[in-house]
Amino acid sequence: MTTEIICPGVDEYMAPFMSFFRRSEGRALAESYVSGLLMDGERKSVEPMSERVNASERSMQRLLSHVKWDEQGVLSTYQDRMLAVTSDPMGLFLIDDTGFPKKGRESVCVARQYCGATGKTDNCQIGVSVTYIGQGVAWPFGMKLFVPEAWDKGDAECIRRRIKTKMPDSVRYRPKWRIALELLDEATSRQVPHWAVVADGWYGDIPEFRQELVNRGKRYILGVYSDTQVFLESPTVEHAPPPERKRGRPRKKAKAVAVSPEPIKVAAVGAAIAEDAWERLTIRRDGRDQPLVVEAVSLRVYPAHGWRNGVVHEDVWLLVERRHLAKGEVELRYFFSNMPQAMPTLDLARLNHERYWIEHGYQQLKEELGLDHHEGRSWLGWHRHVLLTFLAYGYLTLIRLEQKKQQNRSIWGQWLQSRGILEKEYFS
Repeated sequence: MTTEIICPGVDEYMAPFMSFFRRSEGRALAESYVSGLLMDGERKSVEPMSERVNASERSMQRLLSHVKWDEQGVLSTYQDRMLAVTSDPMGLFLIDDTGFPKKGRESVCVARQYCGATGKTDNCQIGVSVTYIGQGVAWPFGMKLFVPEAWDKGDAECIRRRIKTKMPDSVRYRPKWRIALELLDEATSRQVPHWAVVADGWYGDIPEFRQELVNRGKRYILGVYSDTQVFLESPTVEHAPPPERKRGRPRKKAKAVAVSPEPIKVAAVGAAIAEDAWERLTIRRDGRDQPLVVEAVSLRVYPAHGWRNGVVHEDVWLLVERRHLAKGEVELRYFFSNMPQAMPTLDLARLNHERYWIEHGYQQLKEELGLDHHEGRSWLGWHRHVLLTFLAYGYLTLIRLEQKKQQNRSIWGQWLQSRGILEKEYFS
């Protein structure tokens, strides 16, 4: 008895990807795998999925580890298809990372590190991702596995684990923000239209990351931590006279010894904001059509990092948001942005709250499609599972867009019919 796969049109959806699989076996397995991700079931690992789609567990494991197919070709085709319906000059790239909790030590790149999924330092893998938002639609553009330093030591144990998980020799430790920049560079090379980059404090508090975005000509709004220091006015730096040297090269830069005004933490800036300065802003409506209202203030500041080395930064926006918590407590959050000086606080806050799509997207990818259910241990298997999960997400997104289009047509047709317009000759 065969299992019926309830995924209407999935064969048509998968057709453009099939040329990247060398054999018919791989094409059939890829369609079965994506169908398994889309079907109901608590677990989306290979064993339970193979039962649902009436496929061999071993063959589906081979799809992730041994079957020859062009992952880059599949990814590029997926990106092209999604961009065909979401491409937007005012598009955004959202940068984030997500944790994949693990119990053992043998899965590729697993280590003790902060895991957002559990909210604590835990045994997990970390995927760095870029999400694209255009035409009001968000979808995962790309994700790469973070390599912890423990997986790049070069000792015997590290080498053993790398060989066992089939990690390429070229794959080495890089900070997460470097991986995020690589993903952005890939998007830029494909000329993906976008207006700005959005990320939380894990990335925004890294001065080098902000500077690299500026070097690439990117607009951004990035979270920063409360202890980040700024100047409220353009600083004047006093340098010590260089000491006389009889030998050696002369010092290129004089040492900074004083600055006016003194830098202060953004937390002190937030605490000094007068009550009547806060703006109540309606950002958007939530899933229950309720308005999302936030309190915010924006002002121009000068980031203070590097001033002792003679670095003086251009002014940026400091966006401060206030949230009222239980028991009368108040929480302040801080963001840097290099958006134009004329931009209103409302537009800054709206742009910042597009990060909502990150949480929504990860929730669907994990809870509905099993992004974090993969039980394999290899480098290739992890990336192939993530890519196939993206394909399943793309299928659902395109289905919903088509349903929304049909619904709009129906509403438009009912409106025309209610006014007798459809009976007129020029509509016949």
